[in-house]
Amino acid sequence: MVYAGWILFALIAVWTVPPVLWMLSRELQPASPDNGETLPSVSVIMPARNEQAAIESSLRSVLNSAGVTFELIVVNDRSTDRTGDIIDSIAATNEHVKAVHISELPSGWLGKNHAMHIAARRATGDLLLFTDGDVMYEPTALLTAVRYFSQRGLKHLCLLPRMLPGSFLENSVVAFFGLSYAIGQQVHLVRTWWPFAYAGVGAFNLVDANFYRSFGGHERIAMDVLDDVKLGKLVKRHSGRADFLAAPKLLSLRWQPSLWGVVTGLEKNGFAALNYSVPSILLVTVLFFITMVSPFVVPWLVPLRDGSGFVACAALWHVLYGVTAVRVGGSALLFLFFPFGAWMLAFTFWRSAWITLRQGGVRWRDSFYPLSELRPGIYR
Repeated sequence: MVYAGWILFALIAVWTVPPVLWMLSRELQPASPDNGETLPSVSVIMPARNEQAAIESSLRSVLNSAGVTFELIVVNDRSTDRTGDIIDSIAATNEHVKAVHISELPSGWLGKNHAMHIAARRATGDLLLFTDGDVMYEPTALLTAVRYFSQRGLKHLCLLPRMLPGSFLENSVVAFFGLSYAIGQQVHLVRTWWPFAYAGVGAFNLVDANFYRSFGGHERIAMDVLDDVKLGKLVKRHSGRADFLAAPKLLSLRWQPSLWGVVTGLEKNGFAALNYSVPSILLVTVLFFITMVSPFVVPWLVPLRDGSGFVACAALWHVLYGVTAVRVGGSALLFLFFPFGAWMLAFTFWRSAWITLRQGGVRWRDSFYPLSELRPGIYR
C-alpha cells in the first residue's frame, strides 16, 4: 500500500505540476502605446443573445481601446430582451460598431457558432477576436494582445481573464474548473508541436483572419458545442502557432451569477467535453475516484506509514488548487476547499451527462439540438 500511494503521487505530480506552473508564470502584462509602430487591424466579434444586463458595459469597454485600429461587430443572435436595442443605440453613435441581427437559425448550425461565422464573413480586420458579451476590457488590452501576437508570429492567442469573485463556494468551483482546464488541456504544451495540446477561451480567442479562412473557419465546427476549444484544435491541426496566457490585468469576467449558475452553465459543456460518450464518462469517473477521492479516504483506513503517499497526494492537490484559485481571481484560503470544488464539479459533469441523455440532446440559447445531430458534428 505504501508504494501504491507514492506511485500515485508521482503520476499526479507529472500530470499536474507542469501545466499549473506554466499558467502561474505566464501572464501578459499591459503595454503602452507606441505612436511609431504599425500593428495589424482587429475585427472584434461579439455574439450576443439576451445579454442586456452586461453587454453595454462590455461594448463600451472595448470602445475605450487605444493604440490599435479595430472594428466591433456585434451580432444580436435572436435575442428576446433589449440586447438588440442596446446594440443599435451604441452603433448609431459610434462608427467602430457594426450591428448584425439574426432572426433565424439555419439547420446544421449551433446559434453562437453561426453568429460568429456570419460576423467573420463581414470582418475586414487582419485579425479576428472572438469574445463574449460580458467580458470587460482594459484600454490597453487589445493593443497588448495584438502586439504580442504580431511580434511572435502567432496564428492563435488565448487569454484567460480574471474571474470577478462571487460567493466563497462559487469561487471554489470556478477555481477547480481553472485547475482542471489547465491540466486537461496541458496548457504548457500549447506552444509546442504536440497535437493533443490545444486551447481556446470563449472570452478571448484571437486568430489570424487569413489563416482562419484557410481552413474554413467555424464551418468545420458548426455543430460542436465546445466551439472555443475546438477552434484551438483546428489551429493546431493546421500547424498554426498558438499561445495561451493569463491576462488578469487586461480582462475581467463574472463567469456565472451564483454557485448553481456554474452548475447549470456547464450543463451543455460537461458531457460534450467527453464527446457524449458513456464509456468516457465512466472511465473519467474511475480516474476521478483514484486520483481525487482515494487520497482523502485511504489514510483513514490504513496505518499512517502505509497511507503516507496518499496524504502527500492530498497535500499536493490542495497546493495546486490554492495557487490556481489565486490566479483566476479567488482567495488563497480556497486551498482548504479542494474536496468541495472537485466533487462539486464532478457532480456538474455527471448532471450534464444525465440531463443530455435523458432529453436526448442539448438545450443552448433557447434552442434544442438532438444528439443525433451533435455527435456527427463533433470535430475530432
